[in-house]
This record gives sequence, C-alpha cells and structure tokens, in this order.
Amino acid sequence: MKKRAVAIILILLIMSIVLPVIGFYIGGNAKSISYEDVTNIILKGTTGDEFKDLILKKHRLPPILGAVIIGLALSGAGLMLQTLFRNLLASPYTTGITSGVLLVASLVIFLDSVSRLLDVITTDYTTKVLIVGWIGGAFAMIMLLIIAYRVQEASGVIIVALLLSYFFGGVRDYLIANAEEIQIQQYWEFIIGSLTRIRLGDILPMAICTIIFIIGALFLLKPLNALLFGERYAKSYGLNIQKTRILILFFTSFITGAIIPFTGLIAFIGLIAPYLARPLIKTSDHRYLMPTSMLLGVVLMVSCHILSLKYFVPLHYLYGIDRPATPLPIGSVLDILGGLLVIYLVYKGEKKIRLD
Repeated sequence: MKKRAVAIILILLIMSIVLPVIGFYIGGNAKSISYEDVTNIILKGTTGDEFKDLILKKHRLPPILGAVIIGLALSGAGLMLQTLFRNLLASPYTTGITSGVLLVASLVIFLDSVSRLLDVITTDYTTKVLIVGWIGGAFAMIMLLIIAYRVQEASGVIIVALLLSYFFGGVRDYLIANAEEIQIQQYWEFIIGSLTRIRLGDILPMAICTIIFIIGALFLLKPLNALLFGERYAKSYGLNIQKTRILILFFTSFITGAIIPFTGLIAFIGLIAPYLARPLIKTSDHRYLMPTSMLLGVVLMVSCHILSLKYFVPLHYLYGIDRPATPLPIGSVLDILGGLLVIYLVYKGEKKIRLD
C-alpha cells in the first residue's frame, strides 16, 4: 500500500510540473503568440518582442502559478478540516471560513469608511488585500472555535457553520441592496472566482503564505493521524485536543484569508481534492494523504484553468448581442464539479469512502 501511495504521489508530482508547462503553452488565445515564443520566454527570458513578453509574463504566467499555489493551499486546508470535523463535506467553504473572508471584503467594497480606515494602515493594494483576508479568516476562525466549544458533535459544528455562512450572506445581501452599480460590479467580480484576477506581484505573498501553511501542516501530520481514531484515542495518545483544534483552525483560516482576496471565491477545490485522494491511494495516513491531496489539487486547478480558457460562454448566441465570447470563470467550473460531487456523496451516503 505504501509503494502504491508513493508511486501515485510521484505521478501526481510529475503531472503537477508538466500540466502548468502545458497550460503556459496553450493557456491563452493570443494568435500572435506561437509555441516558439513561449519556449523563448522559458529558456531565454524574452521572446524578442516587448508586447509578447508583456502578455506572457503579466497575463498568462500569473494565473498558472496561482492555480498551482491555490491547489496546494486549499486542498491541504480542506483535508485538515475534514479530519478535524470527521466529515467529508468539511472544507474552507462549508465551514464558513470563506464566508468570513467574503464578509470583510464586502465591507471594504461597499463601505467607504472601512476602506479609508485601512488607508491609515497602508495604501498598498496588495498589503490591504492581505489584511482584509486575514481579518476575515481570523473572524471566521474565532466563530468556529466558539461553535466547536459549544457544539460537541462534529456534524453539528458543520451544520451551525453553514447556518453562520447564510447569516454572513444575508449581511452581504443587505449591503448589495444599498450599493451603487459600480460597487456591485466589483463585488460580483470578487465572488465569481477567477485566476485572471491574479497579478505577477501577487504571486510572492501568496507563495510565502502557502510555504508557511505547508510547514504548519507538516508539524500537524501526527496529530491529524491521531484524530482519525477519535478524540478519546487521541487524548490517550497524549494529544492536546484543544491546542490541535486551535492550530488546525488557525492555519486553515490563515491560508484561506491569504488566498481568497486575490482570486475571489474558489469554493470546492478544498472539498474535491481530499475526497478523491482517499480512494486513489487507499490509505488515510496523512503522511501520504496530505501530499496526494495537495498535488491532486494542483492537477485539478490547472486542468480547470485550461478548460476555462479554451471553452467559452457564447453570449452572442444566448442573448442576441454583438459581443465576443466570455471565458468561463474557473469558479464556475469548480462549482459545477463540486455540486456534482455533493450530489454523489448524498446519493452514496458516504459509505464507500471513509476517514479512517
């Protein structure tokens, strides 16, 4: 079984390297850019044409790198939450962490006073985005800790967290009802979830936060394995349950708050990748399950990104308007896959795939 797991991890690692390269070659629709231009930018750092360099470096490369980072981060966070709550439907989205980030972001978008308050701290947009994300993630983490303390059953925690997400959504709906059109457009672009929002300057802070998260996840592998057998066993194993809960919620909220502000709502990758990883390697040992989930997340994110660029919504046919076809937002692709997965989980009763 260990050999199978190692072999699958190696295959996924190769795919995680090859797919981004393929995506860099074909992940665009600029007819003026050839495969030779892409090869030159990889090997020489330039195509010899300033305009082509600009397109490749500032428009085609950041979404590919962003897909890799998001796949690693949110898939790992989803696995940790599923183990903590012992529920296959747990993820940064279903536990309300993402909703907390969206709530704080919407306050910045819709309320000028909140935006000006952040100007006191910094005027740099990247730093401001990170602050907003971390505040939202911390707020959601505190609410989750309160819920986890008051509600004993893991399934009950998920239910209350979902209801809390609806509450956050209600607050956002109220703000939308009293907002101006340009603010609503900004909010819509934020919640739709798109890798094209990512800029080259965003990659470094996203990567640094992801490295911090991965280091934290490595230290939590043994506690996560202990949690698989229940909290009683984990306590007898010598595990500090309260400390472990706080650390898992801290790291998952931290990375969600660091990623979502740059991309908008990326919902289901944190649910899909860990779910598919378990039957793939046929073990719940987090030493193998964590890298498998993360690498599978990269493969899924990059693949969905390529699909979203190559297949368009024919708005001019649907609405009879003279307008070019619009690329599918990656959030839409993931929502469709995630929705189908949830239906499958309910239909199968989660019997074939177990946490332990």
